[in-house]
Amino acid sequence: MKRTSLIILSLLFTLSLISCRIPKNDADTQDCYYDILRVKADLTSSSMHSIYNPADFDQLEEDILAGKVSSTECYYRLAKIINAYHVAHVYITRIEPDPFILPFDFYNFGKEIHVSKATKQYEKYLGWKVVKIGGLEIDEAVDKITEFYSYETVISKRYFLEFQVSFNDYKYAGLLDENGKLHITLESPEGKSEELVLKATDRRKNPFITNMPEIKNECFPHFETKNYSIKPCPQKRTLYVPYLRCMTREDYPADVWFADIIKELNSGLYDTLVFDLRYNRGGYNLTWGFPEKYKDELNKYNIALVAGGRTFSASTIFMESILKTCPNAKIFGEETGQAIFNYTGTANEELKSMNCKFYFPRFLDEISPLPELKKRTASYYNGVMPDVEVYEKYEDFMKGEDTIYNAIYEYFMCKAADGRCSIENR
Repeated sequence: MKRTSLIILSLLFTLSLISCRIPKNDADTQDCYYDILRVKADLTSSSMHSIYNPADFDQLEEDILAGKVSSTECYYRLAKIINAYHVAHVYITRIEPDPFILPFDFYNFGKEIHVSKATKQYEKYLGWKVVKIGGLEIDEAVDKITEFYSYETVISKRYFLEFQVSFNDYKYAGLLDENGKLHITLESPEGKSEELVLKATDRRKNPFITNMPEIKNECFPHFETKNYSIKPCPQKRTLYVPYLRCMTREDYPADVWFADIIKELNSGLYDTLVFDLRYNRGGYNLTWGFPEKYKDELNKYNIALVAGGRTFSASTIFMESILKTCPNAKIFGEETGQAIFNYTGTANEELKSMNCKFYFPRFLDEISPLPELKKRTASYYNGVMPDVEVYEKYEDFMKGEDTIYNAIYEYFMCKAADGRCSIENR
């Protein structure tokens, strides 16, 4: 409490001194500067105070005071400073999404990025692979774009392209040409390459068309929208449980959901239970104690966890509880986006000058015991590694199949046949 009071007093004193240096008629400059001071105060009082360095903001502050920085430029420079900490729970995000974007949405199939949605004008490119952006190979372009996004593990960087990235992000990443357009090279499923020169599209006026699989599959995970659900697949003796967000559903309480999972398992139609966390970026621990409550029932089945570069925060705590309760559970997919060394429990501050919110962590989960997750990583600064590394494939997607689900089925079928199984990385 004493420390927080000192921080507030120090901030007020600084504000009083600085207000004398800012021209009274330059409201934008004044507001930007005060917002930067708020960010610094928040970081000082946050759980990452030990790695926060006030000097990281010095040049930005000087340029604001000199009138060299617009509010938009301030947003991107602040984002770059924050990203350098590589802490997923400290970031800024626009209050209202920028409506000007590319005429495409992307989906990352592990090792390849493909066009998943497009406006009517570019419909023919649905499913094409992204080869270059802004004249750079895809990994180089991703490095440029993710300078403005907070990530922890390298594997997660490609997944940020799945967001509707603002056209301004490409601009401030230095990827536009001298005419303010973006060059993007795509490759068709037949291997034909084509370079497009794109301008910004207003998403409010241009509806997007989604690339759909050629074969419908009710167990398919890609188009699920509910925070959590149950997808029975008795023909493969597998119960799939998509777990997209660690946030409760008003129409379906989490305790009822978990009880329904056990009830469905007890029908005798299943050998394998799959918790799919590949899209789960966290929330809060709404399943606290549920795995332990049903320990005896869960351990009668093969248990699989699906995780990857989109798996963050509270979803990894759920993984820990399952692995602790079910020692024979296996993780399929790839390294998680969340590192073991986990700053979490965010608070936020509105930065009106930049029309955004600043999020910062209140807790440090590294002090919490996560023994099962720690067994599956080489370092606190890496994510949770899978027992079976397997990546999604576009070809399987178009057939209405999921590469990871196929690997799980194959793994447990093989294990049932001879008591062991070895699946090569895919």
